[in-house]
Amino acid sequence: MTRTQQEMDQLLADLTNPDWEARFKAAESLGKLKRIRAVKPLLDALKDEEEYVREAAVWALGEIGHKMAVEPLIRAVNDKDRYVREGAVSALGKIKDPGVVQPLVSALQDRDESMRRAAEDALGRVGRIALPDLVALLAAEDWDIRWRVTHIMGHTKDGSILDALCRALKDENPYVREGAVAALGDIRDHGAVDGLIGALGDPNKYVREEAVNALGELQDKKAVDALIIALQDKDWGVRWGAANALGEIGDKKAVGALIIALSDEARYVREGAALALSRIGKQAVPALIESLTDKDRSIRRWAAWTLGKLGDEKAARHLIAALDDEDGGVQFAAEVALSEMEE
Repeated sequence: MTRTQQEMDQLLADLTNPDWEARFKAAESLGKLKRIRAVKPLLDALKDEEEYVREAAVWALGEIGHKMAVEPLIRAVNDKDRYVREGAVSALGKIKDPGVVQPLVSALQDRDESMRRAAEDALGRVGRIALPDLVALLAAEDWDIRWRVTHIMGHTKDGSILDALCRALKDENPYVREGAVAALGDIRDHGAVDGLIGALGDPNKYVREEAVNALGELQDKKAVDALIIALQDKDWGVRWGAANALGEIGDKKAVGALIIALSDEARYVREGAALALSRIGKQAVPALIESLTDKDRSIRRWAAWTLGKLGDEKAARHLIAALDDEDGGVQFAAEVALSEMEE
């Protein structure tokens, strides 16, 4: 008999030990070993009088992940102890059997917040087999359920739910709309671009922020004009995100608008615009050189900084001239830029 077999035999024996702590430790250890041989004894442990033992048993069954445990774990979702119930929900999510979907969907609609969180996480792990039921839940009366569904959908990264999420962009609740936008960004399907562009006009700033981020993830040039407009949004977070997105897309068309953004009142936006211009690269150099003589000192400063990052030799003589700028900040930026070009 091997050491592992001996260990298994001892742990299985400990599942019936009069000491509940020994039973608890045995169940937990069996879960770590992940041996199918332990499934039936652990199913018996689901009936243990001590809730800690039952909690360890549901966790262990989830770790083993055998389909034999599905029905008993579904029954454990109704256990009198909340931690056993939550553990059973989490365990069902690890098994990924079609039979777990309905119990998890029911748990997602539980009155208890912690059960909803556990079900949300479990359904995210279950993945695509739950999608038809989740799409139906986007029409649930409770906005919290609709919001959680968008999160789960994003985890699946499945393009088949694109239309459902685009419809959710028009949900009456801003949290649901924000969740739908984030999910579309996670899925990264170019079919979402039009819907995300529309979300840039949402009255809620967090929805708009998620929309610019998602468009940056997609890197679709179709969004450039809308993102240029978003550089003038009243919320600096949206403007910052738009600058970053334009940098990700890298279209020369955005250079002029990004240079204007170098004078934005928010430092994050100015820095984001500069980084975007550096990502666009050499195509931005002529406009940046011209900006070294702009009347706005902020534009001159950030133009010098960006040219240093780009390291284009054509900018060197213009940066040397900027060393005599009337603004000390521009002089310093030009000096740093030149030193970077020499490295």
